Amino acid sequence: MKDAPSPAIYVSADVGRRAGELLARSHAATVEAASWTSFEGRALARITLDRGRIDDAERTLAAAGLHVHHVDWGRATDALLAWGVRGPVEISGGDVTSGRRVDLVFVNPVLMPSTAVPRLGWLAIDIETDREGGVVAVSLAGQGGAGEVIFVGTVDAPSITCVSSERELLVAFAERVRSRDPDLITGWNVIEFDLAVLAQRFAAHRLPFDIGRVQGNVDVHTRKNGKLSIDVAGRVVVDAMRLVRASGERVEDQSLDGAAHALLGEGKTVSLRGSAKLDELERLRRDEPVAFCGYCLRDSELVLEILRTTGLDALTVRRAALTGVSLELAWTSIPAFERVYGAALRARAIVPPDRSDQMVDGAAGGTVLEAEAGVFSNVIVFDFRSLYPSLMRTFQIDPLAHARALSHPDDADIVAPNGARFARTDSILPTILTAYTREREAALAAGDDTAAYVYKILQNSFYGVLGSSGCRYGRTELAGAITSFGKRFLTAARDWFEARGHHVLYGDTDSVFVLSGLTDDADHAALLALGKRLADELTRELKDEVATTYSLESFLLMRCDKIYRRFLISRLRGEEDGRGRGKGYAGLRLDASDVTEVEVRGMEAVRSDFTPLARRFQVELIRRLFTGADAASLREYCSEIAAQLARGDLDAELVYRKVLRRAADEYGSETPQVRAARLLGWGDRGGPIEYVMTRAGAEPLTVRTSAPLDYDHYRDRQLAPIAQAIANVIGTDAEGWFNEPGQLGLFERQSLL
Repeated sequence: MKDAPSPAIYVSADVGRRAGELLARSHAATVEAASWTSFEGRALARITLDRGRIDDAERTLAAAGLHVHHVDWGRATDALLAWGVRGPVEISGGDVTSGRRVDLVFVNPVLMPSTAVPRLGWLAIDIETDREGGVVAVSLAGQGGAGEVIFVGTVDAPSITCVSSERELLVAFAERVRSRDPDLITGWNVIEFDLAVLAQRFAAHRLPFDIGRVQGNVDVHTRKNGKLSIDVAGRVVVDAMRLVRASGERVEDQSLDGAAHALLGEGKTVSLRGSAKLDELERLRRDEPVAFCGYCLRDSELVLEILRTTGLDALTVRRAALTGVSLELAWTSIPAFERVYGAALRARAIVPPDRSDQMVDGAAGGTVLEAEAGVFSNVIVFDFRSLYPSLMRTFQIDPLAHARALSHPDDADIVAPNGARFARTDSILPTILTAYTREREAALAAGDDTAAYVYKILQNSFYGVLGSSGCRYGRTELAGAITSFGKRFLTAARDWFEARGHHVLYGDTDSVFVLSGLTDDADHAALLALGKRLADELTRELKDEVATTYSLESFLLMRCDKIYRRFLISRLRGEEDGRGRGKGYAGLRLDASDVTEVEVRGMEAVRSDFTPLARRFQVELIRRLFTGADAASLREYCSEIAAQLARGDLDAELVYRKVLRRAADEYGSETPQVRAARLLGWGDRGGPIEYVMTRAGAEPLTVRTSAPLDYDHYRDRQLAPIAQAIANVIGTDAEGWFNEPGQLGLFERQSLL
């Protein structure tokens, strides 16, 4: 590539000339005139070398007792970093010729970064195998035309290509991928299963697994973390399952069927699991081959629909282009951060630090203020907008600033509450974050929600990265500086509201829940006006405090976030002094049109280990409480639910859905979900499991005995604790709430029969 940077070695500036002379004896070595510095601020000399001689050069210098501070290996990624290319490129110069599997080939061109947003072609694939592991069908959907299936068998249907053997299927599949010519290949667990199996089957038939834009085999290798990586020349493989996990989409069941139901409201055409699923697919393949092929094709189509519905297809491309990492690493935090930060260091002629063996304790959670239990009226929620990025911008919390302050302490350094020091003049993160903030605001103004979201989540990921031992820039004191400043300003906000007569009920990380002092006569507009006025006043107060104490500009911004007409904090279990349960609350949220809606955070209604009945029961109980129901009315509702439960009217809502992260036999204790998995024969596997509680114990939903459902379990373990928590808050007890008024309880009567 034209103007590609050469490999280089960095040594202390005072030995640069000597090192250059030593290397010049056996290498084409040049000592650059430009000034470089180490991460700590030491002057360095950069010596460029002819390609491929770095190892010899290091040995030569080591033999002379000269320390090498850093090495540029001259890889393609180093070249892109030097040119400032992060994603899309503009190509100019060089020779242009026609290609075999591509339209044009550019020889020695000049590459320049581009702001264009390319439209990339996604191709989703899915394979179906028989019990012996042979591939019997493969579907392709997306780039290159209508969805299609290649099937080993005989069937007369459009979009299905029939072949007589697995070998013919593999040859046809490779040809169809090359013909469709996608930029990205995706699927659900496509790396660990579909492509991994295909690679094995191509090898078994001694066929080239040739689906790239350059002739040659697909490269399958295992990374250090044990996960497979698959390289296809000229294309990128992106696992849709990994994208959904990394992006933070809330999906309890990580199977394709579970994700499709959660994100699309629909699932696969066959939703059975385990051996029942294999039996049904085998039957379909034999008796209804068109339906079997439809099942295979639907799996590919669902993946594309999930990516489109969540926006992850566009978000992935934009995030990769913003950070400069490859598309398959777009949602990783550490590689993205190191790429962005490394580019900024290079622009300043600063060499990144070596990876350290220093222990990093991790990114601690935010400060939680003690909660007050009870039911409250007209509560305003205030939060700091993008608190952690704002703290990093304000107080120069930055790896370089920290390293420079440690190596050259100065009385003018910024000192965080945890004692970490930061130089005022040497920082990178604040500049990056400020640029991202401006770009996000511009994207919002332009209606570009995709770009705005990418900027937001990228900024928010920086705190966790700085507390990670896997990041070369991670340090315990860096993450601690952020959380210690967060604690200071969260408590300062609490004290400020309290001093003005507005009692703070609770606070967590960046939010405080404040009693407005207004009555129910106040509508949303009145509460919002009060909230905005208080938020603006507090923002100005903090700005003055930061300027006075630190001589810095504050980027902290308090805003009025939500308004609750009613607000509930349940009591800590076993506490009688009114202390509330942090991380869990519910509110009757008031919107701009004065319409209310129950909102639950961190309670049973949003926890996957509670049944659908328990979640619905809690929301309805809270709704009734918020709309004026007294203890008698709440007891009546609980009694109605108990009667319906005993009659079997609610059986469809009694299914537990949990996930075994390990094989069932790896668990020492037999929890209900482990018992259910073992009854399914899952000794050597884990995964999502659905089960119910019967009088004989936990039983998987698909393998039931004649044992009746254990309604006592659901009442005592699921419903009663929820009712008792509500009763505690209103100063009563839920004893007897599940009995018919004045009569022996339904469950007690059953036990006597």
